[in-house]
Amino acid sequence: MTHSGNSVQWRNPKISIIKTQERLMTIPDRVRSVVMPPIDALNSRMAELLAQGCDVTSLGQSVPFFGPPEEMLDAVSERLRSSPRIHVYGPDAGIPELREALSDKLARFNGIAADPVSQIMITPGSNQAFMVAMLTLLNPGDEVAIAAPYYFNHHMAIELAGGRVVEIPLSEEDGFQMHLSDIKQVITSRTKSIVVTSPNNPTGTVYDPAEIERIAKFAADRGIYLISDEAYETFCFEDSTPFSPGSISEIADNVITLGSFSKTFGMTGWRVGYIVGNSEFLRQAVKVQDATAICAAIVSQVAATAALEVFDTFTFSHAQELEDRRSLLADTIDAIPALNWERTSGALFAFVRSDFQPTKRELSWDILETSGVLTVPGSAFGEKWSNYLRISYGCSPRERYESALDKLRGYFEISKSK
Repeated sequence: MTHSGNSVQWRNPKISIIKTQERLMTIPDRVRSVVMPPIDALNSRMAELLAQGCDVTSLGQSVPFFGPPEEMLDAVSERLRSSPRIHVYGPDAGIPELREALSDKLARFNGIAADPVSQIMITPGSNQAFMVAMLTLLNPGDEVAIAAPYYFNHHMAIELAGGRVVEIPLSEEDGFQMHLSDIKQVITSRTKSIVVTSPNNPTGTVYDPAEIERIAKFAADRGIYLISDEAYETFCFEDSTPFSPGSISEIADNVITLGSFSKTFGMTGWRVGYIVGNSEFLRQAVKVQDATAICAAIVSQVAATAALEVFDTFTFSHAQELEDRRSLLADTIDAIPALNWERTSGALFAFVRSDFQPTKRELSWDILETSGVLTVPGSAFGEKWSNYLRISYGCSPRERYESALDKLRGYFEISKSK
């Protein structure tokens, strides 16, 4: 009720509450504009189909078929009961023993010299590491150059941090390699960072080390940070080798290296990764970590420390199985005229072009609903790639994997006759 002169005016209180709630629930454009990737929706639909008794297999999410090393599980089991520290917060940047073990691994495997105290921070996964890097580096409107097709979580993080995504167009005919000439076409005065993901998600491309070195030096000369996402570093095939631009000593301070234990050790659910960078960057980044996560879970850090003790043996113990799976996928694709894979040499998946597209729904959804095989639509990695599928050869048990490949063949056989 309100008073206006001598008259009394009644106002609907319900409408006022709704309007107040609308004002309170205003969401900024930088969040509204971010597109949610389809993997969660696809996984949810797969769960529904399984609950209905349908035979469904995932060739979608990029997770390895193997679990973590026994040595890691034993160490965690022992520490859960014997170490009270495992149940409480730890240092924002990570427990000292993990940072020291990681520093040793970086030196041996990556050629990166990183002080465990001032240049390494443990994060709740490498996605969180990328988000921390963006929030640390970007002012509103700053540009970040990423390869297209792109990893959707990178795209999301840049936009959520107030940055602007600039796509570096890559070519299937060239095996989706990244070239300095491509980068020069998109760099502007607002470019804050160039992102290199090798082996790449979604293409599986292992970038040419010499070209990455040229790109890294080009970026350093212009004061542009190079972010090297190396989550798939141990999944290189056909004589390809990983390369860490942070190992180039004269420009190391200009490189931010992101890594993950998830894929390497089959421990995706433990959520533990890391950032390596110069000490001033890490001094600022730890503020973001403290505000967003405080620290990675201590139990996960204990697990990662134990896993690193068997890095040299465990990480390559599944190599032949993955090679065999790649060959099976290649044979399957070769037998389907509608599909083409310019075979790349890394990660856990293939980025496959399809000349067939159903009329009623997106290809990956149609395959899931009609054949019970989950794949990831290419549109998740950029609108231009809607006629592609990302097919994982690493995520299902071998028998289920082979069955799913048979179903894929059957799907496209039926589609050919329509």
